[in-house]
Parts: sequence; C-alpha cells; structure tokens
Amino acid sequence: MQEPKKWIRKYFSTALANMVVSGKQVKVYDSHTPNNDDVLIILSTQTGSNDREVKCSIDKNRTIEIQVITRYKGATGSRLLMDDITEEIQNRITDIQIENFTVNDWSVSFPQEFITTSSTETIFRQIINYNINLQ
Repeated sequence: MQEPKKWIRKYFSTALANMVVSGKQVKVYDSHTPNNDDVLIILSTQTGSNDREVKCSIDKNRTIEIQVITRYKGATGSRLLMDDITEEIQNRITDIQIENFTVNDWSVSFPQEFITTSSTETIFRQIINYNINLQ
C-alpha cells in the first residue's frame, strides 16, 4: 500500500511555488523554515486515516495543515498581506490532483488565526487545512 504523504506535499509545494503577492515573494517550506523570512508558507503537519476497503483499494483520508505567516518589525503591521496570501492559495488550489492516487473529494477549512506581538516583532499566522479523500 502506497502512502500519499510525500505526494500530497509535492502537489502543494508545486502549486504554491513562485508566488508573489503585493510585490512580495512568498516562499514555501516543508515543516520548518531555515531563516527568518518576513513572508512565508509552511507545509506543516499531515494527519490521516485509512478507512473502508473499496474494490482492491482503501479510502485514505488525509489532512495537510498549511500555515501562512507574515512578520513585521515592532508592534506594527496588519493581517491584510496574510489575507491576500490566503486568497491566492485558494485561487491556486481549485482542482487537487495527487500523483499516483485518485482524489475522490476534498475540502478546505480555516480553523485558526494567531497574532503574536512582542517588543521586537508582530507575527500574523493563518492556519489552513486541506482535507483530502483519495484512493
């Protein structure tokens, strides 16, 4: 049985590559970032389950968490750029195709938004979950 995790990451990293929003390049990272970029997307965790068997295959339900992060120096900034990046992600992810698998259905949710402020920076973070059912 083939595990879809790497293929899901590949799809999202390809679909979100070379993104420029409001004149800023938005880099995509897998699980963590090697530097302190001001604008980035992290393909964070994946969770899932194997469900019912259907004619020689098993339904696989997977969720990938995507984090949109914008950082500003000091106690400044707004959620506008984060919202624009979230909108661009939705514009790019309209027909999910995972290599080596058939996508039966998918949905997207926006469960959380975080704002962290310190004396040196303000960080806005939007969590996006893509739930994918595939065989």
